[in-house]
Amino acid sequence: MSKLQIANRKSRIANWLIVGILLLTWGLRLCCLEAIPPGWRDDELIEVYALSGEVLAGRPTFYFTGASGHEPLYHTLRAGALALWGVNALTNHLLPIVSGTLAVPLTYRLSRRLFGRKVALSAAILMAVGFWPLMYSRFGVRHQMLVPLALAVFYFLWPAERSSPAKARARMVASGVALAAALYTYTASRLIPAVLLVFGLYLALCHRERFRRWWRPLLATSLLAAVLTAPMWLAIARGRSEAAAQGVGADARLAELAVPLRELQTGNLRPLLENVWTTLGMFHAAGDPEWLYNVADRPVFNLLGGALLWAGVAICLFRWRQPRCFFLLLWLGFGLAPTFISVPPASLSHSILAQPVVYILPVLSLVEACKYASGKYASGKYASGKSLIRPGRRPAFAHSLFAICYFIFAIFLFSNAIRDLYDYFVVWPRQELVRVLYRADYREASRYLDAHPEIADVAMSSTLLGPWDRLALDVDTRRDDVDVRLFDPGRVLVWSAGDAPATVLLASWPPADSTTDDFLESPEAISPDLTRYTLPPISDLQSLVATPTRFANGLELVEARWVDELELLTVWRVAEPLDLPPSPIVANPPPPGVYSGPRLKVFAHLLAADGAQVTGDDGLWVDPLTLRPGDYFLQVHRFTLPPDAPAGPYGVRLGLYDPKPGEEMRWHVLDGAGEALADHVLVPAGE
Repeated sequence: MSKLQIANRKSRIANWLIVGILLLTWGLRLCCLEAIPPGWRDDELIEVYALSGEVLAGRPTFYFTGASGHEPLYHTLRAGALALWGVNALTNHLLPIVSGTLAVPLTYRLSRRLFGRKVALSAAILMAVGFWPLMYSRFGVRHQMLVPLALAVFYFLWPAERSSPAKARARMVASGVALAAALYTYTASRLIPAVLLVFGLYLALCHRERFRRWWRPLLATSLLAAVLTAPMWLAIARGRSEAAAQGVGADARLAELAVPLRELQTGNLRPLLENVWTTLGMFHAAGDPEWLYNVADRPVFNLLGGALLWAGVAICLFRWRQPRCFFLLLWLGFGLAPTFISVPPASLSHSILAQPVVYILPVLSLVEACKYASGKYASGKYASGKSLIRPGRRPAFAHSLFAICYFIFAIFLFSNAIRDLYDYFVVWPRQELVRVLYRADYREASRYLDAHPEIADVAMSSTLLGPWDRLALDVDTRRDDVDVRLFDPGRVLVWSAGDAPATVLLASWPPADSTTDDFLESPEAISPDLTRYTLPPISDLQSLVATPTRFANGLELVEARWVDELELLTVWRVAEPLDLPPSPIVANPPPPGVYSGPRLKVFAHLLAADGAQVTGDDGLWVDPLTLRPGDYFLQVHRFTLPPDAPAGPYGVRLGLYDPKPGEEMRWHVLDGAGEALADHVLVPAGE
């Protein structure tokens, strides 16, 4: 068989292998989307409804100042998917799935151009099955979309110097468009121009002939990207000026996370050094500490993989005069830079730009070891073509060393693949904190309600009492005929309208308070995260019913009585549809000048015998937008005395108010004729 036939055969095998890897990649990213992640994260819902929702509402922008600042491309593209197929698990994850899948062949193409087919295939396999790419390819946020765009910039720009003029121009345009798209996607993309600039300076100093062929494509790419992204930079500058007084808005996230840099400005170098050290250990010692994106503190690789990665770094340092090796070092360094200067250290999110090179480096070291063992390694300069061990004179130990190298290669790929797949699909989604953070209980509640059409009114415990809990239930519940009231069981219990026993679903967090727990009956475990309870009919609790006090917004205070000297129990009834100010869905943190807080609270002021206010416990621990006429809710107010508090007994001044700054108002109490009386109720001291 001729060398050409052998080469063609190897090429066909490699093509089939990459097709198989792509099918595996696609399958792993589509598998079990409604179970892993186990539910919806706040970040996903905020981006779907408050950012992509702005586009759907006909308000596209070049930069979102909400949620501490977001580039627009990802949210605009997702708005198109939402318009076509609505909000569901697939449309939410579609762009990350596509991005994570595209990253694999692009990693293959770039690393093949740099280091050959063996490195490329192995790096593609690791990208297909790695925990890190899997996590972000199946999480409905923008981070993973940056990876294929960065790979496209590097791939199209790298070979431009060896292309024909027509192909070079096409590659320059492609790399410029890809760079602009990356800059429109995620903040870490702003380091891509830094990689290109430093690499250009390196070529100018160490490889002048190559630099003379390379600087024009680099300049053209940069100029095209600058022109295309100019509207975004103008929008960011405008947003910064609007947010200056509030500390929120355009690019606020950079200031929120850059704690080590703020410490450095005060002369404290230690946080920065600790961040750098911890981040460098994320590949072999302790990784991302957040359960949101990792099995907490789990390193990217096992010990073997970590050692091989640093061996790859050592090889590139040793051969720094070779452009491709120096380029990998730049890519890794700038990719990790955001994690060096922000919190938490070792963040998989902030270092997303470094993701592909992290999977290239360990296989590079193994492939080079195997080349050395086989006697094919080039002597002198890396690309000279001369063997370190002269051709035809392979020493006896080379066969054993060759076998050992490939054995280690197989162990590395297999052990990390099994470890990553098991940790992502089995270990991570079962963790209790992960299930709380991703609202697994809400997804289970939705499935339970879908399976029990006889339940039309239900109350569900809530951690946030805001739009994100409501939306998480609304998206996953396929029924339109069920009304869910949301409340904090540590302070409130809700009786849905009607005389029948009320149904309550309690999640594992937050726990019910002892005062409200006394009313919970007939527990039925739906899952480890969710329990169904029954409340006795409100008509059975006659001791709680007194002459109601009607407020102007439709709420009635049925009773207020003391549980002990510093704990007041109040019972409220929704007498008519509540008159509430509008509460639009707003990103968190909100854009400058936009209020996103509650529009209804109960004020409870503890009063001394002389009428002076001692302390207070303001709050409404039920979502008023979920309440329906006829509902009752029981609420507990607890007071903590300041050290200088006068002796009791104490009374309470109780009422309803809108807490929006600049528009604070109290709802008045109405008499029997509907006329306004005072703006509060006085509760006398208990006996």
